[in-house]
Amino acid sequence: MKICVIGVGRMGRRHIAAARNAGFEVAGVFDQSPEAIATAMTECNVDKAIAFSDTGQMLTSARPDAVVVSTTAPSHCEFVCTAAAAGVRFILCEKPMASSLQECDRMIAACRAAGARLAVNHQMRFMEQYTSIKSLIDTPEFGGLRSMVVSASNFGLAMNGSHYFEAFRYLTGEIVEISCWFDPSNVPNPRGPQYVDRSGQLRGVSASGTRLIMELGGDLGHGIEVVYGCRNGQIIVDELAGLARGIYRAAEYRDLPTTRYGMPANDFQRKIAQAEVTKPTEDLWCAVLAGGSYPDGDAGRHALAVLVAANLSGESGGDRVILGAGLPLERKFMWA
Repeated sequence: MKICVIGVGRMGRRHIAAARNAGFEVAGVFDQSPEAIATAMTECNVDKAIAFSDTGQMLTSARPDAVVVSTTAPSHCEFVCTAAAAGVRFILCEKPMASSLQECDRMIAACRAAGARLAVNHQMRFMEQYTSIKSLIDTPEFGGLRSMVVSASNFGLAMNGSHYFEAFRYLTGEIVEISCWFDPSNVPNPRGPQYVDRSGQLRGVSASGTRLIMELGGDLGHGIEVVYGCRNGQIIVDELAGLARGIYRAAEYRDLPTTRYGMPANDFQRKIAQAEVTKPTEDLWCAVLAGGSYPDGDAGRHALAVLVAANLSGESGGDRVILGAGLPLERKFMWA
């Protein structure tokens, strides 16, 4: 099967590797930057003959089965819709899915009308740091997830925060309300001054009352640790180091009130796969091609709806925002 990659910056070059590992033949690459094309030719052994300066020409010439859209968010909608209209059967779009909810709806509708499978590159269900947690939290030892606390460096609500919205949804269900507090000043975006991605703190709640708490202040410069709080214990994951530690009440003390938090406990520590993107993206492609479980357009739209709600709350100083029909569809945000 043939694939074209639209956008071959750092992430796009990883997509080339993931696509090849998944069995694709790379039949075309496009980027507005000649420097990015040159780097892809060197780093990824891309032949100059398949480097295009126009996406329409590339799709017509290469006639790919699949397309990766790995540009910045403002152009995702145009490229996804163009690929669907050109008859591309499988489309993988980078996150955040779009710059507005209206664009998400256009992308979903265009792919549905063309019979194309649309996926968004939220790879959480293919990463051990989440699949292993999912297998543990509902065991009798841990007793069900009640909170997910992410303490991280300044990786931006859109750039990486949106991944945790999908991780939370994968683990426990969709977020239904958000409160967010922006930092008073904004660190310049490394992708250019035209892009804005806020730092700060966030609290999300699912329909069941499970909480997502995120600390991603602009004055934090290293690390990602996640604490999964359960009825009977905790699981702590250092995602960059690839370490997981769990502690849970001994069986005879599980039914005691939560105020008896110091009861005798069992614990473990184990290595897990460190956070990386190429292999999970390869696994995502395999799921898309097989028609298995993958983050589709609806999953990507939910992550974007949470992101929109977080920005509205942050702009209001932390007011609670309920997800649903009241969110603005047309408003565009300058996420990278």
